[in-house]
Amino acid sequence: MKKILTLTIALVFASTLLAQETDSIRSLTIIDCIDLALQNNIELKNSEIEIEKAKATKKEAFTAYLPTISAQAVGFNAMNPMLSFGIEDIPNALVRQTLYNLYTQFGPMLGLKKSYSFAQDGVILNAMALEPIYAGGRIYHGNKLARLGIEAATYQAKIKEDEICLQTECLYWQIVSLEEKIVTLDLLDRLLDTLDKDLAGAIDAGLALPTDQFKVTLKQNESQLNRKKLEDGITLLKMALGQYIGVDWQTLTLSDTLSVETPPVSYYQNPASAVALRNESQLLGLSLKAEKLKKKMTLGEALPSLMLGGSANYHTVLDNAKPNAMVFAILQVPITDWHKTAYQLKKHNLDLEIAENTRRDFMEKMEMQTNQAWFNLEQSWLRINMAQTALDDAEANYKMVSDYYEAGLVALSDLLEAQTMLKNSRDELSDSRIDYRLNLVKYKQLTQM
Repeated sequence: MKKILTLTIALVFASTLLAQETDSIRSLTIIDCIDLALQNNIELKNSEIEIEKAKATKKEAFTAYLPTISAQAVGFNAMNPMLSFGIEDIPNALVRQTLYNLYTQFGPMLGLKKSYSFAQDGVILNAMALEPIYAGGRIYHGNKLARLGIEAATYQAKIKEDEICLQTECLYWQIVSLEEKIVTLDLLDRLLDTLDKDLAGAIDAGLALPTDQFKVTLKQNESQLNRKKLEDGITLLKMALGQYIGVDWQTLTLSDTLSVETPPVSYYQNPASAVALRNESQLLGLSLKAEKLKKKMTLGEALPSLMLGGSANYHTVLDNAKPNAMVFAILQVPITDWHKTAYQLKKHNLDLEIAENTRRDFMEKMEMQTNQAWFNLEQSWLRINMAQTALDDAEANYKMVSDYYEAGLVALSDLLEAQTMLKNSRDELSDSRIDYRLNLVKYKQLTQM
């Protein structure tokens, strides 16, 4: 009874471990992988942080519209009074003597001193507010420039997102392609195993030579080596994909397979229109707007500025000190900066010309890039059709050669060659379909589909 109980516990434990292992294996579609890549990619997270930084910059620029308020408190205690004055300090001797006579006669009676000192210690409190009324347009254009920064950061994040999606698709479909080739090797291995068994019987019956079986063995060894290369390639690609999407590659399986492709004509977009919609084009347009705003801000530095302000203060420096307040206006007109501003504006004009030239150059290159992507898509579609035709011919050829071999009309080398042609044709079809799918992804990204 004890042994039965122990065996039951062991079986339950093993079943639990098997269930956990099964649950840990993740079967992902291409959509799942793209979603995970977008969630976990560090560069995309940094792009989102850049957007938040741009928003903070915009809020910072808006504060220039608000009044600036400052407060100041000063306390001091000097070794000697900062202001001291008495009868002896009068330089004119006649006046000094006259005042001295008057002081001697009436000063003590009136409670006057012969000398006075001020500001040896005290406290000064001051608060001031300044509100910009006009600053040559610099505040307005600075806020517009900050808004452009948010747009630029957003477009850069979208470009990074497209790059991540493309890289994920490339890794995913490369793995699918290698797995398809392993399926082809499985078919070839079954054919070779059957042929090897048939040859063993034929050799025993004296109908075939041992050299024929040696040729089959060489083909089996070659197939085994190819399988090892494919398995290693799948492992490396899964490691890369797992790191890219944030998943343990050892638990990663792909559920999507190659499906029937749609002809490229249904995806065609006018290159010029497609380029105008691209995120890169929007960024180039923003760079041109930014240069224009920078020029206007430079011009604003040479224009008059007007500020209104108010202040309140209190001090204990004088014995009869009282709180005070005032309002004021500040009009500042730059006089000597026009010459410097003229050269700065000339530099901005040159920067604008460079930005326009760069934008036009990149637009032309992007249009060429779109055309090249379309040509690649058409070529990969043609490659699929040619590969499918070649596979049909290879299958028909293999069947015919196999029949001839069984009838003793062709040599073993012809049959092995037909098998090799069949394998190469299946691999070529798989490669061409993967190539078409990746070219289609690139073309869709370039045309914003």
